[in-house]
Amino acid sequence: MNKVLSISVAAYNAADCLDKCIKSLVDNGVSDKLEIIIVNDGSKDNTAELGRKYQAAYPDSVVFIDKENGGHGSTINASLKVASGKYYKIVDSDDWVEQAGIEKLVAALEKSDADLVLNSFYNVDESSGEKTYRSVFESSDPKLQQARTLEDIKDAYNPVMHGSTFKTQVLRDCHLKIDEHCFYVDNEMMLYPLPYIKSVQVLDFPVYDYLVGSAGQSINMQNMIKNRAQHVHVIEQVASYYTEQATDPAVREIYLRLLQKIINKQYQIFFTMNSRQAKPELLAFEQYLEKHAPAVYRQVPQMIGRKGQVISFNRRTGYRFYGLTLNILKPLMK
Repeated sequence: MNKVLSISVAAYNAADCLDKCIKSLVDNGVSDKLEIIIVNDGSKDNTAELGRKYQAAYPDSVVFIDKENGGHGSTINASLKVASGKYYKIVDSDDWVEQAGIEKLVAALEKSDADLVLNSFYNVDESSGEKTYRSVFESSDPKLQQARTLEDIKDAYNPVMHGSTFKTQVLRDCHLKIDEHCFYVDNEMMLYPLPYIKSVQVLDFPVYDYLVGSAGQSINMQNMIKNRAQHVHVIEQVASYYTEQATDPAVREIYLRLLQKIINKQYQIFFTMNSRQAKPELLAFEQYLEKHAPAVYRQVPQMIGRKGQVISFNRRTGYRFYGLTLNILKPLMK
């Protein structure tokens, strides 16, 4: 049977959560139409053993890949090489899917020919288990549900993996290759295919349960400070792509909105750090944007809200008073 949906599951030291994820993908009425690609990313625990167990138990649905550690991007690259489904979706190993949602999604994908299919999803608080409904749109305009192109959603679309399913051929057509050994590459995954998206379908039900609040998550601020060089790298990659390859106006608008969010986060990282440590890194980041993505550089002060006051002043004064201005204006940025 030709598979409707390939699902890539990145699994690194995931022995304590992989069962819940995979069971949500096989314990439903459409598992025979799913290709579940478990990619063990060099785990040190018994993740590989679990992956092989599921492949043996569900040989028609589960594909197991065992590889050396290369980061989340490497698992996407590896799974995309073997994916045979009409559509492709990513589910992290500590997340899971709604039974009704995945069944309705597969039914819709069987009939769809859209390049990008969008769903709502749930954020699930790790401590309380409380679910919060989330949309991929920053607007409740009902017209968005009838969207057919990126032009229709460019003013409201928030590109997130939890709410997105791509036609597999589109990912191959754009020669998708995600950076390896790097965090935050979900931004690359969501943005690189956009110039190849000709059609969109919006579905009105949640599929994905996204676990939030874990101290180990890469988006935890202390982890972002530790991994800030990787965050900068992804911004530089996306900003260069925006400058050099995103020519369609709708694509550029979506790129710019996501760039605004990740650039805002990067300046938050710099402003949270000790100012003496942060200053040379901030200057290097600013110089990169000014040289390689000047349109983005010019818009930074408007992108980052009140933090833009610090940046605008220091650009005018050559960053001679960075520590002082940061201390004065920091209370205003809360």
